[in-house]
Amino acid sequence: MENIDNIAYIVMLSILISSTILNSEYIGGLALLFSALVIFKNVFNFDNNYKFKNYHKALFVYFLIVTVSLFASTLFALSFHGYIKTFIYTLFFFSASLFFKDNKNKIFLTIFVVAMLMSIESFIAIIQNMCGVSEISGWQDTTNINPEEIVSRAYGTLKPYNPNLLAGYLLCGLSSFVYLILNSLSKNNKKRALLYCGLFFINILAIILTGCRGAYLGFLLFFPMLFFALIYYIHKKLGGLSNIKKRYKNITAVLVLMLVSFMAFNPAISRRIESIFALRADSSISFRLNVYESAMHMFLDNPIFGIGVGNQNFREIYGLYMKSGFDALGSYCIPLEIAVESGIFALIAFLVFLFLVIKICLKYCVNSNNINTKILSLSIVLMILAVMGHGLFDTIWFRPQLQFLFWINIAMLSAINE
Repeated sequence: MENIDNIAYIVMLSILISSTILNSEYIGGLALLFSALVIFKNVFNFDNNYKFKNYHKALFVYFLIVTVSLFASTLFALSFHGYIKTFIYTLFFFSASLFFKDNKNKIFLTIFVVAMLMSIESFIAIIQNMCGVSEISGWQDTTNINPEEIVSRAYGTLKPYNPNLLAGYLLCGLSSFVYLILNSLSKNNKKRALLYCGLFFINILAIILTGCRGAYLGFLLFFPMLFFALIYYIHKKLGGLSNIKKRYKNITAVLVLMLVSFMAFNPAISRRIESIFALRADSSISFRLNVYESAMHMFLDNPIFGIGVGNQNFREIYGLYMKSGFDALGSYCIPLEIAVESGIFALIAFLVFLFLVIKICLKYCVNSNNINTKILSLSIVLMILAVMGHGLFDTIWFRPQLQFLFWINIAMLSAINE
């Protein structure tokens, strides 16, 4: 019992590390072990007076609605398979919340480990792109484009190999670098902050090299929020941009200019970005539009309870609606996927959960007197915006590699007591 927190933490780190190399079943098994250890400890911890916050209650309501959806499904066995995954993810989140409540000192190390894993995957992705890895499946519409405009889409080591999965994973961990940079600056450790800045830009480059257009759109939520927060802090605490040393302005400008130039003058990347606006002219986007249309019909036919959770269940019923002639594992849109699987009330409950998390984080960012609380809260908001921005055009979020990383980040909120 004296070492159970340390044992549970080793299992948590094992989940993060194994997510980069192991299949879903093994990662899920480790998550169950972690949850069992935390629950076992809290059952015998009679001094535990932890109270769940409103966002915990909203997620619990979401899970109850998903449970009702399971029993309303016409394909109970297939839906039960997806429900087990949802149960594991939800149980893991509540367990991680209890864990971080008693282990605030492990937050920094956890975020550092996440950042290092992101860095390793980023370097692998860059090497894969430089070596010109071949596609495992049709990842890019090569119709009417020149050979030099074809992206060697990096996919890292995550299983199953998929550039969109790697992009979503790196995007989910992108805010960890922001946390480390700001944490270092708050301690006046400029050299370390500069190192983390370098890794931050390498991570961004790796995401670009995945060729994932959904991740590019995720940037559109991540960076405006980051710039707004930084400008707000600079004007509030430092008295404006004029008080920042010129060399730091120059370093930032050069890094941003290098990144923009790489995207603008790299024909493969610029062509990939332009294809976002091609709509029906791009086979991948056209396929997604067909899936969106069919999934919306699925939702309208089952608006209250949905069809039941899980991609196996979705795949069976989607066959009755599909118009594209191709199979689909999901709706390629997180809100639409939740509505299709579990109905409108599940979607409302989940959106309320996200709203409450972002609301409390922004409250801490503005009103907290603790700089670490401000930095952690901002990091969580950035993570949610990036992942959900990507999730509007993909359902990679439902993969365990992203799920456990996502829930660990939000669970850290339980360590804040203000």
